[in-house]
Amino acid sequence: MERNILGTTLVCQVAIVVADAERAARRFAELIGVEPPRVFVANEDGSDTVTYRGEPSRGRVKLAFFKMENLDLEFIEPTDDPTTWKEFLDTKGQGVHHIAFKARNRMLDTAAKLERFGYPLIQHGDRYAYVESEGDLGVILELLDID
Repeated sequence: MERNILGTTLVCQVAIVVADAERAARRFAELIGVEPPRVFVANEDGSDTVTYRGEPSRGRVKLAFFKMENLDLEFIEPTDDPTTWKEFLDTKGQGVHHIAFKARNRMLDTAAKLERFGYPLIQHGDRYAYVESEGDLGVILELLDID
């Protein structure tokens, strides 16, 4: 068996799907005593090529990021576009959607290894990929192609 299929042990992000990103970001900012981050719509311009369950999707989503000391905390509010985030909110409600690992320039290669391991690709964009690992781990894994 291959050792460390992910190629890292560094969790760089935890993401929570919410019904209202502005409210969640405002309340979390109050909780930790900081200014709320800007909430923005990702992929509004369609510049990211998003594939969800093998089909193209606009993949728009509202996001708010908190840069914590040890990782990023992301609040995700789905739009009506078909995405893993919308599926999650529609079927499970609000909650932790994924934990992310840095995949530096080998995101889809690592996703292919994870598929052989039994975690199929759910959705990917130009710099991220989600694999289905909930059955074993209780959470989706994300691979981020970031520095």
